[in-house]
Amino acid sequence: MKRYLIFLAAAAALAAPPAASASQTTGTLLANASTQQFRARQDDGQRVSLSEVVRRLRASRQGQMVDAQATTRDGRAIYVIIWEYPGGRIGNIYVDQRTGAVLGED
Repeated sequence: MKRYLIFLAAAAALAAPPAASASQTTGTLLANASTQQFRARQDDGQRVSLSEVVRRLRASRQGQMVDAQATTRDGRAIYVIIWEYPGGRIGNIYVDQRTGAVLGED
């Protein structure tokens, strides 16, 4: 009879996951979910840096940046780059922050 009880106790212990393991599994699942949410937010909010935008502008036109600011236009995050062209003309260059594409100039 003792052997039978020991056998049952051992079988029950092996069948049920330990409490620490269950909480570790839950913690791991929560950590993975948080990581996925962070990555999704990071992808949604990914921006081309201002320094990269200025580097591209310098490669594609003459002149230099005078000033810049980040803002929104029609719900889109943009950079407004104030650019001085040769000869002293000043213009604004509008650049999409997510793609780095020039949206327009004036």
